Amino acid sequence: MSDSLPAHGVRDLRQKVIRHLEELAREALDNDVVDLGLAARIADALLSLIRASDDLDDRGRLAVRGAVDYFVLNRDEEPDLGPDGFVDDARIVNDTCDAVGLPELKVRVG
Repeated sequence: MSDSLPAHGVRDLRQKVIRHLEELAREALDNDVVDLGLAARIADALLSLIRASDDLDDRGRLAVRGAVDYFVLNRDEEPDLGPDGFVDDARIVNDTCDAVGLPELKVRVG
């Protein structure tokens, strides 16, 4: 069975990333600790991975979906709204980039 992303699945993943980044931008207005720059770089990498998903195998598409799901969680390994809150998200995205053979999409941290 194939887990390819139908057009609506790709659109849904894109919307999740964009909506989460918009929420973070609103939060950053009142919270100086939110690293919106890193969050935006992660979102850009995820959107690029989503665009590349047609060229990935089922395992790669699942990895991209997992990276998106991790990014949109605020309370993951390191809470996103705290100091260094997106470092773990960047690590997940960078591991995904390596796993799917797209290391050029990796996120610069720092």
